[in-house]
Amino acid sequence: MAINNLPGIFENVLDGKLTLVPVNDAPTVLILGTASKGVSETLFRVDRPSDAAKSFGKDGTLIRGMYEASIAGALNMRLFRIGATAAVLDGVGAGLTITTVSKDDSSGTDYTLFWDDSVGRLYVYRADDDTLVYDNSPSDPSSAVDLQEVTVDGDFDAGSSADIGTSGTPITLEDADGVAGATYTAGTDGLTLSRMEMYEKLDTAYTLLDSVDVDVVVPMDVYLDDLNIMDMSQTTVSGVSALNLNSLSDYPIAGSDTDVLGKLYTEEVEGVNYYWWWFPSQPNATSANACFNADAGCNIFPVVGTASATTTADGTVLTGDDFHEVNFAYQLANFCYTSSRDNTEMVGSVGVLPPNSFALKDVSNWVGQLPTASEDSNGDLVIGVGTNGTGLLGNKFMVGRRGDAATSGTPGFTIDGVDGLFNGGLIATDTGWLDDTQQKDDNDHLIDVGKYISVVASYPILSNPSRTQAYTANGAASYAGFFSVLPPESAPTNKLLRQLRLPFRVNINKLDLLAGQRYTTFHAKTRGIVVSDAPTAARPDSDYQRLSTVRQVKACVDGIRRVSEPFLGEGLSGARLAALDTAIDGVLKSLVRQGVIVRYDSQVTSTPAQRSVGQATVELILVPAFELRQLTVVVSLAAS
Repeated sequence: MAINNLPGIFENVLDGKLTLVPVNDAPTVLILGTASKGVSETLFRVDRPSDAAKSFGKDGTLIRGMYEASIAGALNMRLFRIGATAAVLDGVGAGLTITTVSKDDSSGTDYTLFWDDSVGRLYVYRADDDTLVYDNSPSDPSSAVDLQEVTVDGDFDAGSSADIGTSGTPITLEDADGVAGATYTAGTDGLTLSRMEMYEKLDTAYTLLDSVDVDVVVPMDVYLDDLNIMDMSQTTVSGVSALNLNSLSDYPIAGSDTDVLGKLYTEEVEGVNYYWWWFPSQPNATSANACFNADAGCNIFPVVGTASATTTADGTVLTGDDFHEVNFAYQLANFCYTSSRDNTEMVGSVGVLPPNSFALKDVSNWVGQLPTASEDSNGDLVIGVGTNGTGLLGNKFMVGRRGDAATSGTPGFTIDGVDGLFNGGLIATDTGWLDDTQQKDDNDHLIDVGKYISVVASYPILSNPSRTQAYTANGAASYAGFFSVLPPESAPTNKLLRQLRLPFRVNINKLDLLAGQRYTTFHAKTRGIVVSDAPTAARPDSDYQRLSTVRQVKACVDGIRRVSEPFLGEGLSGARLAALDTAIDGVLKSLVRQGVIVRYDSQVTSTPAQRSVGQATVELILVPAFELRQLTVVVSLAAS
């Protein structure tokens, strides 16, 4: 301020506050990502992007994803910070564990404590203002203090240990490490997660969000083609390889050559999920159990109970069959599928890894080439031995992959019992693990969870307040924000994308091939950057190949859920069933008038057996408002 001494009224003009995301009934976009500060594992409503950026900081992926979705059009957003861990001090008073609620690098120095061992009294203070946030006050429990900034678990015996700190000079949790037998574990921001750690954090997040009411889900910094041990040849993972994956014993450095996904076993212990990771020395081994025994167990295991490389938390012996292949896109698709089935219809958006560079050759290799496929004796289109595709056009989930044990030892990918079935697929299983028994619906068709996600294969140049300069990033968050505000009857196909540029060009033939394998891409037309096509990741034999179809069905199901809610808990009389039928009919008629669907047929039924257990069924047939994708102009000339 120029005037320092004279009294007066002075102006301080702040910019950037008008970027307001109104709280409304617009579809909700959920961004999951990392941040350097802010509430963790808690659903955060975005009222103003600038306020959210102040709460979480601009480091990490969370705020970047928020701005990308917001600028593309999202009007209603939620944020969910993942990856951070709390500071923990174990062994206070030979039995107490102090855990900070905040999860940051600084959590261990944000609080001080005094443990008075003679009476078993614990005082915890906020370091910056000396506010007492916890006092167990054992002699007078009515005077106890707990501001919910730390949690204290366990038991103690007064006088069995020694003091930590003093009443006049309490010490930080970090400085208490080693004092009177206490053990300190630092909190972390979680900005540099390995692929395995990222999978764990998302798994925890999806568990916590299993009943959340959102419409579009975007996990940041995870990709369809993040490398997994089961995508690698035996030669690559063997002990003589430069990677030497099967000798890993801890999480690798994020971004290093060994930062790949292994096979996973997970177990819940007292409400917390724990993870065991295994890098089999022979990914395509006939017997996973024999390979597991030969490898002497898994590589990374948690400190819980009696867990080890070969046993679970309770000492049960592990086998190779207990471990499963994992993939980020499948993880997202399965979450959206189970949430849609049990709670509310939702879809996800996920990206692919970028090319090595934006040079023409690297972009061409990134897109790759399709495999050779032909019909087998059963009429299935199957990839030939030794002819697997490359790049994005060789991804096993979108294209398929044939096992090649004779040469490279690369494991195959089986869909409906067929190794190398062309067009791959993301199929629901009986356990939720992608490599377990694939499930079919009542129509004897594979349950294709690919319909719940879009795979975005574009890397636009973006500019927003999350960075001081323009940057290049995958378009998954931008695409999610863009289509979230489109009417269900309007597909993203050929719609103009604003405030982004493309750093490289993919020729029209390559774009056509990518669209054929269900990738969403952007390309330039004379009027600007448009969405090339808007498929889902569902197989070509699914009725839900188009995002517009999925969103139209979502509009119908969400409407039915909304009007049916008041009937839950009421009697199952004929009159109430008729009223429910009328309410559902009203919702569907309204959607026909809006052009969301063309026609419908619905009926509410409840058999005597169903009534005895409080059940009814809505039988629904929909005719979606299919999008116009191609227009052929037939031209002929006349002599006169």
